[in-house]
Amino acid sequence: MYTIYADETNQVSIICPKCQLEQNIDTTKFKNTQDKLKGKCQCGEPYQYTIEFRNRYRKDVNIPGNYIILGRGEKEDIIIRELSLTGLQFESLKPHYIIEDDALEVTFKLDNHLRSKIRKLVKVIWIKDLIIGAHFIETKSYEHELGSYL
Repeated sequence: MYTIYADETNQVSIICPKCQLEQNIDTTKFKNTQDKLKGKCQCGEPYQYTIEFRNRYRKDVNIPGNYIILGRGEKEDIIIRELSLTGLQFESLKPHYIIEDDALEVTFKLDNHLRSKIRKLVKVIWIKDLIIGAHFIETKSYEHELGSYL
């Protein structure tokens, strides 16, 4: 299995691992999936891949924090698993009532020497069981802290 990277037009080139035939694919319909995809070349060779749509570097982390669902006030503890300048991925520590497009306030402290406190509004993009992916609603504040951390 390998990872391919979509460009700004959501196009990718997949090269068959056996015969090296190159296929161009529109990945628009896969944009909100985290699943492993399967394909088959014209030569009959099957292959698996994931599509990466990220524009920014994402750092694997293990940072405790919490969220509040805006408008409902539900608050729970989480572990931030991935962090970038434009968003994050976190794991809820217990079952949650978050749905796609929910707005959350996420708070955590970076594990840097300053222990910088970050409080960001995020929009939930995808959910897979206890794992949630979200984009920052406003990316300017904390850009210096996150930029130097990442």
